[in-house]
Amino acid sequence: MKWRCLAATTMVIVFLAGFGVFWVTRPLPVPEPNFEWGVHIGDTFRYQLRTHATYPWSLMFGVSNQTYEDILGLNGTTVVANMTSLPLLDGVFDSSTFFSAIVNVSRVDCVLANGSELQNAVEGIIASAPSGCILPIGGLPFIDSLYPDETPWFPPYPGSFASKVYPDHFFFAHIQSNGIDAMWGWPGNITLSDGVPTSVQWKNTHQYFTVYIDLILAES
Repeated sequence: MKWRCLAATTMVIVFLAGFGVFWVTRPLPVPEPNFEWGVHIGDTFRYQLRTHATYPWSLMFGVSNQTYEDILGLNGTTVVANMTSLPLLDGVFDSSTFFSAIVNVSRVDCVLANGSELQNAVEGIIASAPSGCILPIGGLPFIDSLYPDETPWFPPYPGSFASKVYPDHFFFAHIQSNGIDAMWGWPGNITLSDGVPTSVQWKNTHQYFTVYIDLILAES
């Protein structure tokens, strides 16, 4: 009888101990986002451009791309990103809707700091990086829960994302592909207070060359 009581007591203790471990190690639920935009339509942000490229094969075969040549000619200049639209934040509940409703919606256009307009193809590329990285505030832990951390820092396969909340900024990255010979995308470091990227690197890896555009937020 004593042996049975001891065995029963031991089983209860083991069960309670196991439940306690499960309770302690179970990840805390991510709070529902309370999204809001920290920017407004009409806001402007100045970015310094640093552009460069690697041409391991293009020079050998005489391959050139006028759009990228024009972009490389902008090295050292400043562009102004103008907020033109802000999508509604309702109905964002997973990675797919977050991308389609927010990330994939154009939100800025860009001009040179002197007011001159950029060629359409050039402007479309340059504006896509800060546009994709301007995020709503009030739900960064929720956004972070949708995607893996930034290792490797540039997502390795088309259509992938990476994100991570740091004490002083939010990291967000995305990569796309045409499925043939090019992959492009951007990683960005975003402020916690207003959701504006302080730095973004747009990168295009082509069959023949790789082009980099670094956009660094200039002080007002």
